[in-house]
Amino acid sequence: MKKLGKPQSSSDVVNKEPKVLLIGYGWVGQYMGQYFTKAHYVGADGVARKVEDNTEVKLGRYHLAIIGVPTPMNSETGQCDVSIVEEVVEKYRKNVDIFLVKSTVEIGTCERLEQKHSVSVCMSPEYVGETLGHPLLEPRRNAFQIIGGNRIAREAVSRMFMRVLTGNAPILLVTSKEAEIIKYCENMWIMRRVDYWNDVFEVCNVMGVSFTDVREGIVLDPRMSRTHSNVYSDNKGWSGKCLPKDMNALAYKMRQEGHPLPRLENAIKENVKRRIDIDSKEQLIPKPAEEPKRPFSGNRSL
Repeated sequence: MKKLGKPQSSSDVVNKEPKVLLIGYGWVGQYMGQYFTKAHYVGADGVARKVEDNTEVKLGRYHLAIIGVPTPMNSETGQCDVSIVEEVVEKYRKNVDIFLVKSTVEIGTCERLEQKHSVSVCMSPEYVGETLGHPLLEPRRNAFQIIGGNRIAREAVSRMFMRVLTGNAPILLVTSKEAEIIKYCENMWIMRRVDYWNDVFEVCNVMGVSFTDVREGIVLDPRMSRTHSNVYSDNKGWSGKCLPKDMNALAYKMRQEGHPLPRLENAIKENVKRRIDIDSKEQLIPKPAEEPKRPFSGNRSL
């Protein structure tokens, strides 16, 4: 009887991965590395290494570069700071056919960079989470992908993802601006869900009834859901790495466009009040710099 060994797929049915460079190897970069296992990556030190074993390699030519670098909130205005994204596109554009931005960027960023550097820049919102039980925390071969860009580039990127995903993975192709908006608007929906359940919690506390019992009654309605329905008395409202910076960035962008969103602006301010007694690590709202006081000259007109 033949001794069974380790099962191996035939090389005839295993697709070769595209040449991928992961720019930024934090939370998002390492997540992408679990799909593109043959990729190279560059971290903060700028050295190219293999995802497989972290050995150093010479920077080559890549079909795709996936950008997962920080895009923090401008502490004074709330604007999304895309300077690092701009820097890496400028730095690596001669080594890359197509850039795929996974970082959340200001609406219109990918189009602007594409025109500025004459290179294809696509956008794909990233959903890997940091909360307990997040449904997209673990890589799945049937995970949906949203890819935004010009028609030729986004189609090319979708074909690359097909090599590491199954045919059950939905792939939506849109413009880069639409992909950027999708990410912001999804986070705005999550923010409103958290606010809603926090309000329900407050109603129950004031009325002296069980929040848990009321919640269970609410979610019996098929139009409702349990999503974001846990409320913590010592950690109310919303914070984290995404919601504060993204909500402030969206509010800033809409003000710049001359169409502010009053409900969003108010939600940001109310969240600060809700978390007033909580030591939040993340900045919840911009803090404009104080204007420097003029020294008194002794000749001030009254």
